[in-house]
Amino acid sequence: MATSESTVRVRIHGAAGEVTGSCYEVTTDRARVLVDFGMFQGALAQEARNAVAPEIDFADVDAVLVTHAHVDHCGRLGMLPRLGFNGPVFATEPTAELLPRVLVSSASLQQLRIEEAKQGSQPVARVIEPPELATPHPGIVAPPPILFFHRDADKVRKALRALPFLEWEPVADGIEMRFLHASHVIGAASIELRVERPSGGEPIHLVFSGDIGPMASPLLAPHQWPDRAPDLLVMESTNGARRFPRSGQLQSLESILTEARERGQRVLIPVFALGRAQTVLFMIAQAAHDGVLGDMPIYLDSAMASRASELYARHPHLLEASVRRECLRGRNPLHFPQLHTLMSRRESEALDRVRSGCVILAGSGFCDAGPILRHLKLAIDQPDTRILFAGHQVEGALGDGLLRGATRVEIDGATLDVRAKIDRIEGVSGHADAEDLLEWVRRMPGTPGRIVLSHGSQQAREAFAQELASTISCPIDLPSLGDTIAVS
Repeated sequence: MATSESTVRVRIHGAAGEVTGSCYEVTTDRARVLVDFGMFQGALAQEARNAVAPEIDFADVDAVLVTHAHVDHCGRLGMLPRLGFNGPVFATEPTAELLPRVLVSSASLQQLRIEEAKQGSQPVARVIEPPELATPHPGIVAPPPILFFHRDADKVRKALRALPFLEWEPVADGIEMRFLHASHVIGAASIELRVERPSGGEPIHLVFSGDIGPMASPLLAPHQWPDRAPDLLVMESTNGARRFPRSGQLQSLESILTEARERGQRVLIPVFALGRAQTVLFMIAQAAHDGVLGDMPIYLDSAMASRASELYARHPHLLEASVRRECLRGRNPLHFPQLHTLMSRRESEALDRVRSGCVILAGSGFCDAGPILRHLKLAIDQPDTRILFAGHQVEGALGDGLLRGATRVEIDGATLDVRAKIDRIEGVSGHADAEDLLEWVRRMPGTPGRIVLSHGSQQAREAFAQELASTISCPIDLPSLGDTIAVS
């Protein structure tokens, strides 16, 4: 626990033994800053936690620093004006472009949930059979409370301050920060803080990892590290208990696409708008370059994913070297002739009439909402449909049930037999696995003074802590929600 002699105190307000809700409060005798303000996600009980603000005097917060534009790191920023915060919000340039769209979309979704509750039209996506995988019908449930409105999102937009990577910026009295490339999604960053000591001398260094991407991303530029080992490293551990295959993903995808083209199959790929959509698109673009697609159309059914994809071409310096060179020649790495981007519900519904072989990428990635549910409802009982999962599925979601062998499902009132073929490609993730996380720490310029593992399940944190302890000689903490770590 913190003591009165501590120069810096870091309090954990989320993502302690879980994978959503990242939020850290950094206080000194002279300043207070917040690193991330993310949403808790999952079941309705989890989402209801978002309405309970952490015990922070937001009027006393000097600045908010955002690692990236995923809602589990930024989704509650829209609450800031109503909580009394009136300072700047710092983000990288791509994140600052994405955040207003993310917050406006979230405000719209919150309103939509209220309307769905009134009309009894809330989306239902669940497994019915076999019994061991079945999930209960949610019934008519009250939606989570409204967290913020469009006008609040607009106030946050006006507070945004975009910063380039690697440039130091004073953000509060005695605190300066800079962004380090995290190779997770476009604009994602680790955050390095330098905090002045009251007595002078070497500043205290803190690093918040944010979400760390794979060490060898085929799409994004490599990671960046601080110039010296931090006194405190607050580090994610999402995949701390997992190791992914290092190769074969593109070959697996090309095999699936070849078969689908030859047999006229419809391939449905659930994706998230920021990250997984672009990773899968990049792989399909490579398949197109290899001549695998022929004239088979690829549909990206997500306006948000389309807009996020545009950022990759606009920020070539954040891309892997060979991809960057292609961008500088005027070639968008996520565009290819067979790609069609859909920007409206009308365009999405037009796909219902397509009978030839095609590929549809649509949200949400867990098959619990969004346009993917309509596509699944239309085609999951058809043997010429393939459902391709690329990435992690949360336990209890429809996507998880399909991967585990669901034979009958309910989607928005329709009971359907699962006749579609279920495919999976392992290792397509924007998150580093345990091996990459270890390598990320090893490449620090020295040993951190202390490591705090956050943003991971308890199992993942414990497994990764054991791996770290075998290679890194420093204290390793697994804090609980509300705990404070002192740095002096």
